[in-house]
Amino acid sequence: MNIKTFVILFIVTLATPCFGLEVTFLAQAEVTGDSLTLGDIVQFSEESELAKTLASQVIAPAPPPGQTTGIDARQVITRIIKRNGPMDAVFWKGSSAISVTRRSIQVSKKEILQLIDTFLAENRNRLPQADISFKPAALPLPFQVPDGTVSYEVIPSNPHIIGSSRFTIICTVDGKVRKNFSVRGHLEAIAPVVVATRKLRYGDIIGPDMIELAPRDISRIENYITTPESVAGASVKRAVSRGTAIDTEAIEQPPMIKRGEFVKIIVNHNGMLLAATGIARTNGRKDDIIRVRNAHSNKLIFCRIQAPGIVEVTI
Repeated sequence: MNIKTFVILFIVTLATPCFGLEVTFLAQAEVTGDSLTLGDIVQFSEESELAKTLASQVIAPAPPPGQTTGIDARQVITRIIKRNGPMDAVFWKGSSAISVTRRSIQVSKKEILQLIDTFLAENRNRLPQADISFKPAALPLPFQVPDGTVSYEVIPSNPHIIGSSRFTIICTVDGKVRKNFSVRGHLEAIAPVVVATRKLRYGDIIGPDMIELAPRDISRIENYITTPESVAGASVKRAVSRGTAIDTEAIEQPPMIKRGEFVKIIVNHNGMLLAATGIARTNGRKDDIIRVRNAHSNKLIFCRIQAPGIVEVTI
């Protein structure tokens, strides 16, 4: 008989016929829960109320997921008897030492990064038209969680996603949070934007040869511009270096109407439209409110710019 195998019989002699519940300790066992019960490490000779009661007895915490621990059968028997009192009808036998392994699910670094990629794909409609990818600052460490039904929640540090410097991942097993951690990095979004082909100085009027479309990381640019047509003809408010993306704060469109320019005044009176001629007293762009002097009455009125040479007033 192996020295790790023993038989403890709570009877007067080995010759007496076996008439009670036999509890056989296993040499190896696998568990899934946080606690280790007697039923996890033994086999019972019969299904009875006594067997069910003993099986439910918690004997120790389970090892961490993926790890193995050793259990001494003698200590288990002592603990069970101390807790429940003498059990003359129970016969203990089997291995004296049990190797217990906690089943687990291994999550690799590749799977962690795939969770972020999947999140970005599922939220594509919230993202700009760009080639978007997450570049981790360092590869995440793999981890293990208990065996069970696993679900994940991915949360970007920026609610708009673009501009996020980290993604928090919450791993839940059977409804219980088992892992909560963040992966830091840079969310890159490459898209064609309008850039300067030469240094642009304050006051320059931008011509078509001064700009071009070029790929840039728009996650690092605020108020970027994607259509050259909206930039050509604009005036530079802030110097822009060659190759730098032009943003809306760096330019302004020229006035649609200039001071001293003759304009057509459309007067909207109870749905009836009348026309008059006036002279603009200030510069303005579309939808700006400017002062206009009526050429006939010489009165100053406030009008909204509708189009080049056309203003409107409602009375």
